[in-house]
Amino acid sequence: MRTEPPLEVRRHRRRRDRRATPSPPGARRRLSPVGLLLLPLASFALALAFFAAAASGARMNPASAGGRGVAFVLSSAFRRTAPRSGRRSRSRSSSILLLASSSSSRRYHRSSSAVRSDSSPAAPSPPAAAARPLRGVVVANETGEGFAGASSSTSSSPIPLPTDEASSIAEIMSTPNKSLYERLVRRLYMTNLFHPVKMGLQNIEDLHRALKSPLDDPSITVIHIAGTNGKGSVALKTARSLELAGDGTRTNRVGLFASPHVSSFRERMSIDGIPITESEVEDLLPRVFEACETRDIPATYFEVTTALAFLYFKEGGCDAVVLETGLGGRLDATNVVSRPELCVITSIGLEHTRILGETIPEIAREKGGIIKAGRPVLVGPHCPHDVLRECAEERGAGGYHTCEDVLGTPEPVAADAEGGAEVVDYDLENARIATAALELLRKQTGAEREDGAESDLILPSPEQIRLGTSQRPSCRFEQVAVRLDEGGEPSLVKRDDVDDGAAITVVLDVAHNPDAMRYLVSKLEATYPSWPKRIVAGFSSDKDLRKCGDALLSVVGDDPSRLHLVEAAHPRAARLEDILDACPALRESNFEESDRSITAQVRSGLRMAAAEGESEVLVVCGSVFLMAEAREALGYDEPRDSEYIAEVAGCNLRHGQENFGNSDPEKKLSDAAAADGTRT
Repeated sequence: MRTEPPLEVRRHRRRRDRRATPSPPGARRRLSPVGLLLLPLASFALALAFFAAAASGARMNPASAGGRGVAFVLSSAFRRTAPRSGRRSRSRSSSILLLASSSSSRRYHRSSSAVRSDSSPAAPSPPAAAARPLRGVVVANETGEGFAGASSSTSSSPIPLPTDEASSIAEIMSTPNKSLYERLVRRLYMTNLFHPVKMGLQNIEDLHRALKSPLDDPSITVIHIAGTNGKGSVALKTARSLELAGDGTRTNRVGLFASPHVSSFRERMSIDGIPITESEVEDLLPRVFEACETRDIPATYFEVTTALAFLYFKEGGCDAVVLETGLGGRLDATNVVSRPELCVITSIGLEHTRILGETIPEIAREKGGIIKAGRPVLVGPHCPHDVLRECAEERGAGGYHTCEDVLGTPEPVAADAEGGAEVVDYDLENARIATAALELLRKQTGAEREDGAESDLILPSPEQIRLGTSQRPSCRFEQVAVRLDEGGEPSLVKRDDVDDGAAITVVLDVAHNPDAMRYLVSKLEATYPSWPKRIVAGFSSDKDLRKCGDALLSVVGDDPSRLHLVEAAHPRAARLEDILDACPALRESNFEESDRSITAQVRSGLRMAAAEGESEVLVVCGSVFLMAEAREALGYDEPRDSEYIAEVAGCNLRHGQENFGNSDPEKKLSDAAAADGTRT
């Protein structure tokens, strides 16, 4: 007997069939006036590129600057004229064009060409069979560059690239032997393949309204936190302190939204420290998808995830919600909240400069975009206060506060390192920012609010604040002990076992930029002043790799043999070649061209640390993208995404909040072309 497909599959098939039906005259695809000028230019450029490739005996690489320019011109030349129905079709067509151009050259895996010095001749590319294929699909970012997405560097066959959203969704939702949770999260991860990033907050504003604006409920106290470094720690410390508040008869329900996750998608949203369950995702995520479909909202991965979290917090009965921005602030999807009780900016540093701006003041203005009229803002010590004060005045903030204004003269936040040097402990600094935020909340709830709303929020006592702010997020100077069995397999043990030499001390830290690396170096010297260190590290491609490499060398006393370099199998991970080119002194470190995985170098580092006659600290640091595999290699037993989800993890590349700035798309392309020219 024939089985009827699920309702959602039937619905998407009907949508696909409707799209295949000829559109009315007013919605036919036609050239825009700009397209009439651009199409001949694009055709000429495309022909020229192919002739050049033929002359050199190589295939054209559409992911190069020229290929990206052609793809952009062709995708932007065509427009639909229907006001609403054309928006999704236009996004999808340009996405498919860019994906197709990228896939022909990348062959679904990143080349593992030999690492070489600048003076040595270029090594021939290895045969395809010798290259390490990356699990995942080729996706395109805002410049059209293709990447192979993956969450683990374990070799696996690549999956085929989908070209149609409806058929892709139908295939995912009808996949046998997979839970509904797995199918829904896989679909979510693949959203950006069909919904290219759109500048602005329009998508999330439409989606928030479609879900009845869950976080605009005046009974929910919202604390919105942005910053270059420290925002994740401050958010967690604030949430944990609010969770502890109460006398046992009544407590707060506190939601926390944080990103990115380490091992499981569910980590991104939690209530009272408990991540959203798979069944809750199965109940709520289809409602978000349905809102996108019925209102034709081309929301991206991060926008859908943000909306899911907001709905989860509202239906979970939260008294307070702590929101950590994903990137920036002004155009971050979390900035859809209209009346946060408090805004916090932890620190400002150079990061994501091609998106947020190339100077500290530019980045500060982007992050200052979370400041709201009539609401106070708390600003941490490592910020350009003149710029942010100006932002607060322009936006009509209900007060500009520093930690000194709220708490008085700061207590010492330094520890003595070996040799008498002072080391700033940023965890204490983050705890101080969270404490000041909670004190400002106390003043806010004690004053009469402009909107007349009443909050049932219970504020923590000083002791509860001390306990709550003492906690750290995962992979923020997280210290564990690992023991190797006779077969070399690792397992986590009690820290006391380190003292008798039966275990290895391991520190995990997502120090991902030069400022964070300098802090990690200082913290290591203060905590383990006389212990030799061994480091496993990998970075994102958009960081200052030279400064990060110099910081690593300073930890190991300029002995690169104590360094292990890895290349996370993620679209944004820096290649080994790029790390070595940026910091040639690392060429003497430990790495494997044939196996660039985190697992291989973590296991190698553990064996070398165990073989040392003296106690040695193994530090795993760098990009958050390497932490899931590193934790698994160290023996962590924790929830993590299944293989079915993990193999498409790279498809959420360039989250919705990651593609904005003051430059237009054409300038972004020219900047990308210039950057490519510099690298070559």
